[in-house]
Amino acid sequence: MFLAAGDIFDFDFAMNFGGAIVGAAIGSVVRDRVVHFARERWERADLGVLAVNLAACVVVALVFACGAAASSALHGLLVLGFAGGLSTWSSLAVDVAGMIRERRWKRVALHIPVAFACAVAIFLAISWLASGHSQGVNP
Repeated sequence: MFLAAGDIFDFDFAMNFGGAIVGAAIGSVVRDRVVHFARERWERADLGVLAVNLAACVVVALVFACGAAASSALHGLLVLGFAGGLSTWSSLAVDVAGMIRERRWKRVALHIPVAFACAVAIFLAISWLASGHSQGVNP
């Protein structure tokens, strides 16, 4: 059996892909500005990296909790694109590597677990709240 072009490249795929491109462009610019601000204002780019990673968790949690994940275009725009472009877990790794080189062991020991714990906690809390639990409504 052979696949036809329409089996892979349909309208939903095109909307998801196009949304991801637009969202990633916007998210990466926002990320750059936030990290730059943290670097200039507090001389701590790692705080900017943490902020954008946590903000990306908020976006993903809200999209899934509100049921927007069913819309291919919205999923592509917000989750794959914007949150993907906004988050920068690789920059977290670079920041931690720099802390290791500088022998800032306390900061390394705190930064990694705090970053991941906050990300998971934010995702779970927002998912729970957005699904109606804050008002006692069962989803």
